[in-house]
Amino acid sequence: MANFSLTKRHCITILPVYMTDNQNLKTNKSIAVVTGANGFVGSHMADFLLKKGYIVRCIIRKTSNTKWLDDKNVELYRCGLTDVEELKKVVEDADYVYHIAGVVKAFAPEGFVRGNMNMTQNVLEACLTAKNLKRVMVTSSMAATGPAPKGGELDETSPLKPKEPYGTSKVAQEEVAKKYMDRMSVVIVRPPGVYGPRDTEIFAFFKAVNGGIKPKMGFGIKELSLVHVNDLVNGMYLANTHKNGHNEIFFLGSEEKYNWHQLGDLAAEVIGKKAISVVIPKFLLYTIGAVGSLREKWFKSDVDLNWVRAKRITEPSWFCSSKKAVEQIGYKQQMAIRDGFEETVAWYREKEWL
Repeated sequence: MANFSLTKRHCITILPVYMTDNQNLKTNKSIAVVTGANGFVGSHMADFLLKKGYIVRCIIRKTSNTKWLDDKNVELYRCGLTDVEELKKVVEDADYVYHIAGVVKAFAPEGFVRGNMNMTQNVLEACLTAKNLKRVMVTSSMAATGPAPKGGELDETSPLKPKEPYGTSKVAQEEVAKKYMDRMSVVIVRPPGVYGPRDTEIFAFFKAVNGGIKPKMGFGIKELSLVHVNDLVNGMYLANTHKNGHNEIFFLGSEEKYNWHQLGDLAAEVIGKKAISVVIPKFLLYTIGAVGSLREKWFKSDVDLNWVRAKRITEPSWFCSSKKAVEQIGYKQQMAIRDGFEETVAWYREKEWL
C-alpha cells in the first residue's frame, strides 16, 4: 500500500485519494473515518486510531488548518460535510465512523443547527450506503442535558433541558441520530468539559493561573466533570467498537467530581506559581457577557465571554455520571487529574503558550 504520510505542502495541495477494495484487502486493516480530525478531540482520535493500526481517513474542510495532522500517516479528504455524494465515497468501504466535527461557537442559533444537526444528518445519510460499516459514533455534549442539580449528577436517563442554543442543537442532533438507529448501528456519546494538549478552551483557565489569578465564577462551590482527552478518545473507541455500544447513549466524563477551587489550587501547584483566588460576582460576569454578546451581534467577532457562556460557568454543577459506560463498555478514567494537569502544562510550555 502507498504511504500516505503527508507533509505540510502535501496537505495544502493533495486531492482525496479513494482506495479500491483490492488495496484494502492487501492491508487487512480496518478503516476508520474521523470527521473534524483537524480539531482538538478529532486529532487525538486520529492519533489513537493510528496506534491501533487502523487506516485513518480524516474529513476536513478545504480551509482547515492541518497542523495537528501534518506528517502523520492519514488520508485527508477536504470535502467537508455538506456534500452527501462526496461523503459516500469516503465511507463506502469504512468499518467505523467517528463523527466528531461540530460547531461550538456561532453568531446565531441557525449556525449551531447547521453545524451540528444538519451536518450530522449528512454524515448518517452517506453511511447508509456503506457496505462494511459496523457502527457510527455521534458526538453530542453534556450541554444537551443542561447542568446538574446542585450537589447532584446527571445520567443517561436525565431529561434533556438545554439552557443555550448550542445545547438545543445537540438535542436536535441526537434526535436525528436516533432516527437512523433502525437502519444502522449508531452510538451517541456526551462528553463534559475536556482538557489536555492542543486544547484552547480550558487553556484560558491555565493562563489565568499562570498570571497569578485563580478565578472563581460567582460565590459558592461549582462542581464539574472534567475529562482528559486521552480518556475521552479511549471511551469513544470503546463506545464505537464494543458490542454493548449498539444504539446506546453514554456520558464519557471523569469518575471523580471536581470543583474550580480545587482545580485552581492544583493548577497553581503544577505551574509553580503563587496565585490568589479572585471571586468574580455573577452580576459582573453577566455584564461582561452581555457586552460580549452585543459585540458578537454587531461586529460578528468572536469573544471569550458572552451572555450564554457567563450563564454556563455560573451554574452550580456540571457533573455527569459515567457509570453506564463503565459497566457496559469497560470505560475507565485512566488519567488522574494531577497527571493530566502536569502533562497539559508541560505541553503548553513546550509550545510556548505559557
